[in-house]
Amino acid sequence: MIARAIFALLLVAGAALAADPSARVAVEPFFKHADYGAFKISPSGKYVAGLVPVNGRSGLVAVDLATRKPGEATTVRSSDIGWFEWVSDDRLVFTVIDRQVGAGAQRASGLYSVMRDGTDFRILVRPPASGGRYTQFLSALHDGSDDILVLSYSPNPRYPDVYRIKTSGGGGRLLSLGKPGDVVRWLADRKGAVRIAITAEANGRMRTYWRADESTPWQMLEEYGPNDPHDVPIAFDGDGSLVVATRSRSDMSALYRYDLATKKMGDLLAAHPQIDIAGGLIYDRRKERIVGVRYEADKPGVAWFDEDWARLAAGVDRALPDRFNVLSRGDGPNVLVYSYSDTDPGAYYLLDTDRRKLEFLVAVRGGIKAGEMPARKLVRYPARDGLSIPAWLTLPKDREPKDLPLVVYVHGGPWVRGATWAWHDVAAYLAKLGFAVIEPEFRGSVGWGWKHYSASFKQWGRAMQDDLDDGMNYLVQQGIVDGKRACIMGGSYGGYAVMMGLARDPERWRCGVNFIGVSDISLMYDVTWSDNSDSIFMRFTAKEMIGDPVADAAQLTATSPLAQADKIRAPVLMAYGANDRRVPLVHGEKMKDALVARGVPVEWVVYADEGHGFLLEEHRFDFYRRVAVFLDRNLK
Repeated sequence: MIARAIFALLLVAGAALAADPSARVAVEPFFKHADYGAFKISPSGKYVAGLVPVNGRSGLVAVDLATRKPGEATTVRSSDIGWFEWVSDDRLVFTVIDRQVGAGAQRASGLYSVMRDGTDFRILVRPPASGGRYTQFLSALHDGSDDILVLSYSPNPRYPDVYRIKTSGGGGRLLSLGKPGDVVRWLADRKGAVRIAITAEANGRMRTYWRADESTPWQMLEEYGPNDPHDVPIAFDGDGSLVVATRSRSDMSALYRYDLATKKMGDLLAAHPQIDIAGGLIYDRRKERIVGVRYEADKPGVAWFDEDWARLAAGVDRALPDRFNVLSRGDGPNVLVYSYSDTDPGAYYLLDTDRRKLEFLVAVRGGIKAGEMPARKLVRYPARDGLSIPAWLTLPKDREPKDLPLVVYVHGGPWVRGATWAWHDVAAYLAKLGFAVIEPEFRGSVGWGWKHYSASFKQWGRAMQDDLDDGMNYLVQQGIVDGKRACIMGGSYGGYAVMMGLARDPERWRCGVNFIGVSDISLMYDVTWSDNSDSIFMRFTAKEMIGDPVADAAQLTATSPLAQADKIRAPVLMAYGANDRRVPLVHGEKMKDALVARGVPVEWVVYADEGHGFLLEEHRFDFYRRVAVFLDRNLK
C-alpha cells in the first residue's frame, strides 16, 4: 500500500494484490511517463530542442545539429518542463508541470523563456497565487523579433485578452482593446495581427467577428447556436486568406478558403468521404503558405498541396514503412521526423536532405518493444438502428482470436474523438494480459460526421449505451470473444457508461471498472464546486445535448446510474481523485455507498492529490495493477 498517496476501502474478500497478474506483464513500461517528450526543430533548421530526463525531472535541451553539441540543460526547481516552443533560433518559451504530485495538486504554470544555450532564464509571467488558468501561449511570430502572442485569463477566467510580449523582457502590449464582446477564442494571422474573435452571447449563442487589420473596426460574420451549421475559422494562410472548416455542404466537415471581403465560401481545400477534416494544417514558413493537411482515418495520412513536400514524405515513408511519419523542417536541409505506429509509441529521426541520410535520434518509450506489442485496427459494426459505428480493436498477440475474454473500453468526453491508429497504453496492456479490447467510437464521438455526432443528443444511457452493447454483440457473432466473459471499463463519461451498463444490462457484464466516472446526471447540474458547473456548456448546450433537468427530469432519472443502483449486481472497481473538480468525488462516494448498502462487491480506491485523471506514476501503477487483478478474478 502506498501510504502517502492512497486511502482505500477494499470491500471485496480476497482482493489482496498478491496474485497480481503484472508479475506476468509489468505495468511500469506502459504507464510510466515517457522517457522523452516532444522534439522540435528551430526556425532555421540548425538546431533541435527536446524534453529530456535530467536528474529525475524533465528538462529542456537544444542541440546544434552541425556540431552535435548540446547546450546547458534548462530545468526549473521542483518542476518538470511540460511544453516548449521556439521563438527564434536563439530563444525558446516554455511552461512547467510537477509530475511528482497528483493532477489535483497542480498549480497553474507561469510562462518562461530561455536562450538556446541555457542562459538568460526569464520569468515572463509568474504563476498565479491560486488555481486556474492565467496565461496561455497563442503563437510565435517569427518576424525577426523575439515577441510572442499570449492569452491572459486574468482577471476573467472565461474571456481572455491577447497580449504581445517580449520574451527577452521589457513588458507587453494589449492587443484586444475594443474587443467586440465576451471573446472565448481569438485567431491571429501569420504576421501576428489578431483578426478573428468569437464571442459568447448572453443567450448561449455565438458570434464570429473579423477585421481586415488591427486598425479597422470589427465586423460580424455569423451568429449561430452551438450546434447550428456554421463556419469554424481554423487558420490564416501566408497571404492573409482565411481557412475555415464547415459542414454546410456535406455531412462531413471539410476545409475551404473563405473570402472575408465578400463573406462567401471559396475553393475546397481538403475533404474526406468518411471523416471530418477540421484542422491539421501544415504551414511552410519558407514558402509562406499551407502545404498540406494531416487527417485521422482508419490510419493517419496527409493530403499534400506541394510537390516538394510530397516527394520528401514519399522518400521518408519508403525508409520507414508501415508507420506514420510526421515531418517538420526549418529553412535548411534538416528535417525532423517523428515516426510511430499502432505497436510503437514513436521515435525521432533526423533527415539530412543534402546528404540523403536518415539518422535515429531517440525512442520516446525505450521500455516498449514494438515487436511484442499487439496490433490494433479500425472495424465498423452496425448499431441496432442502422448507424455504422467505428471502433478500435486490439487483440492479444500470438493467440487465436477465438472465445477471448473481452473488455469494452469507453472513452470520456463524450463529445471528443475517442482514439486513433497509434499505440494506446491501456489497450496494449490489457491485450498483453490476454483480453480482447474494443474501443467504440459510439455516437457523439467527434470526427465521424454530423449525423454520427448529433445522433447522441439526449441519448446518455440510451442509444449511446446501445452502441457499446452492439460492439460486444458484433465480436460475439464473429466468434472472437466469449459473450459470457465481458467487462466494461471507462473514465469520466466512460465511467458513467460503466455504471449505466451494469444497471441497464446486469446479465451482460461480469464486472465493471469505473474511474472518475459520473454517477448521477443531476449532480452535473447541482454540484456548484465543479469547474464545469457554471460553464456556457452546462448553462445552455447541455440542456439540448444531455437533457433539461426540469423538462427532462424523468428521462435523466431513468438514465442516472445512482437512481438505478438497485439493479446492479456485478462486481465493480471504482477509482477517483480526491481533488477532482470536473467530476467531484461525491459522484463516486454516493455510488459506492448505494452499492455497498445492497451488498454489491465494490473495490474502492481514492488517490489523494489527484484530480480528473491520475498523474503520479505510483498511482497509475497501483490502479492498473488493481485492474489486472480485478479482470483476472472476474473474467478468467
